[in-house]
Amino acid sequence: MAVNVISLNSNLTKYDLMFINNSIYLYIKVVIFITLGLSPFFCYGNNNRTPYQIVQNESDFLTNYSESYIKSVKAYKTGRELNNPIIELKSDETITVEFDDLSDESTSFDYTILHCTYDWKPSNVIFMDFSDGFEYNRVDKYTNSLGTSTSYIHYSLTLPNSNINLKISGNYILRIVDSYDHSKVVLQQRFMVVEPILAMDARVRQPVILDFLKTSQQLELEVNFSPLGNINPTTDIVTVVSQNNQLDNQVNVLKPQYISPKSIRYSAPDALIFDGCNEYRAFNLKSFYYQIPQIRRIENYGGEIHVNLTPDIDNHNQDYVENPDLNGKYIIKRDDSNDSNTEAEYAWVYFTLKTEELYNSDVYLYGEITGLKINPEYKLNFNHNANVYETRVPLKQGYYNYRYVVVDRQTGKINHSQLEGNHFATENSYQIFTYYKSPGIRYWRLVGMKGVSSRYSAN
Repeated sequence: MAVNVISLNSNLTKYDLMFINNSIYLYIKVVIFITLGLSPFFCYGNNNRTPYQIVQNESDFLTNYSESYIKSVKAYKTGRELNNPIIELKSDETITVEFDDLSDESTSFDYTILHCTYDWKPSNVIFMDFSDGFEYNRVDKYTNSLGTSTSYIHYSLTLPNSNINLKISGNYILRIVDSYDHSKVVLQQRFMVVEPILAMDARVRQPVILDFLKTSQQLELEVNFSPLGNINPTTDIVTVVSQNNQLDNQVNVLKPQYISPKSIRYSAPDALIFDGCNEYRAFNLKSFYYQIPQIRRIENYGGEIHVNLTPDIDNHNQDYVENPDLNGKYIIKRDDSNDSNTEAEYAWVYFTLKTEELYNSDVYLYGEITGLKINPEYKLNFNHNANVYETRVPLKQGYYNYRYVVVDRQTGKINHSQLEGNHFATENSYQIFTYYKSPGIRYWRLVGMKGVSSRYSAN
């Protein structure tokens, strides 16, 4: 079995002298501030779009990303680990971004942010247009792991802060870069800032088209744009719909089906239909001292923890079973610790999927652990002797959701249901965002947001 090679044992001594040159760094920040705005980011858009644009090519937008030695990346509304990283403009709300550095190199990190369009392309606005403060700042909140066999440094960052004060709503990208080489991006994370101006009404129902009746879910929504005044709803507003925060099946609704003097409505019989797929699989890794049905074996080899999960089966021909999940998210947690961020252990986790070999396609793990995208580090390899797909990945103690997705080698298209099944009854969350740009404004404002669950709105 081909595996990703990453050492889980290291004697960490870095960062002891990280801020010895603070005075020099402060000077650099001042210089950066003085020279802000000399290199604006230009947006190159495609104006010839279909009314419903399904985003399937990850090159079309800025994705979540991290280097292989950066693990356990979490971004959420501060105080609510399972909430999406979305805050209200000019409020007391903040976003927390956390990650671990498992490398042996002595490195320090800076961070910066970019404003983006509704489809995650760089906006035509410079830093001073969307934020007060310094364009680059040091990530200065970090702690060494404590009492773990795998040494790591845990970083934490909160936005906005005293160095960055956001002035406009919209989509944002946080970039963590090497302090001494800002071209080296080690982590990239999306977040959003909303102005709650518009009211939205949404529900998930069973499709009326017979081909989708048992396998899919349909979203109906109405957006009241009257607070914006006299606008052109066909050109000034775009509504974006995501299922479980995924980007590979995200739909950019560019033209509504019905327009009234005060609202727009999306409810065509063949529009906004999503595969129901299946509930996410899950396992509990909060403790190494007891085994649960999802875990077959836990072993310690020379200080490295190895966790063999119970082999999974192909679910595509299985009946639907209600199994509450986190819709793909995970939680970092060690049961017998005071601070899981620095005391939780890393382990090699072995995944096995019993199914026939798929030709012309590859199988990947998928979920928040992969950045909600196809990540080469989480590809499974087919074992011809055992007739299974398998891989191992280093994961921090916690509770995890995951699923197996199939990727066509020629088209790159992701199929979530081929190995998981497809059911109307599946509980899925939907995220709805409405963006507004008037002719005199250079950027897309996020002016409305709503979340809805298929479990509690379907009829």
